[in-house]
Amino acid sequence: MNFTYIILLISAAGLGSVAAWLMRKQTNNEVLNILLSFTGAYLLGVTVIHLLPEVFAHATGTTIPLFIFAGFFVQLIIVQFTRGIEHGHLHLHEQFSKSYVFGVFFGLSMHAFLEGIPLAATEMGLESTRQIFLAVMLHKIPESFALATVLFFSFKDLRAAIPLLIVFIFMTPLGGIFGSFLTHESASHSINWLLAMVSGTFIHISTTIIFEAGGKSHRISLYKFLAIIAGALVTYIAAMM
Repeated sequence: MNFTYIILLISAAGLGSVAAWLMRKQTNNEVLNILLSFTGAYLLGVTVIHLLPEVFAHATGTTIPLFIFAGFFVQLIIVQFTRGIEHGHLHLHEQFSKSYVFGVFFGLSMHAFLEGIPLAATEMGLESTRQIFLAVMLHKIPESFALATVLFFSFKDLRAAIPLLIVFIFMTPLGGIFGSFLTHESASHSINWLLAMVSGTFIHISTTIIFEAGGKSHRISLYKFLAIIAGALVTYIAAMM
């Protein structure tokens, strides 16, 4: 995977973590939810416009839809660990148990690893790698913000929280390196199956973010609505360039 991509991914996750530290005493997550709305729409657009067409273009059989469904349900399982904090479900008035915190860490780490796999598309010659990378990088900011917020809230000692954050920050680059290894091993069918699975996880992530943007009231605020429209427009404009 491109070394520049690795640096930018680490920087984006680090930015989200630093923002969580600076805002650790605030309980209003409106800014996070607006950013999530934008990235959710952008991620959905990239999946529909770029990732899915290229997955089907490189398909050699009829199993691709099954892998897309598999990815969707894998993300459904991951959410059981994360409790949806990557979708903005942060409840800082609650006391988190250690099992909950490590469950969130495990789930988000697996989620981050899967996100990195499509970045190996560079070695497959896929033209949309840049758009996929931008979608993943943008999503890293609210994702790392959410995890860091839980860790800073749960561990009063930074020495306990920072090692977990460092592991998480490197999971997406590791996913990209894993995908690159598969392509170098000439297992192009395997990487295409994985890309199909990741497409399914992206569909779950993005639609959940968009549908839950209004919270329990199911009413989307003007700012969130504009963020969703902006995310969709940016995806379309980038595709036309």
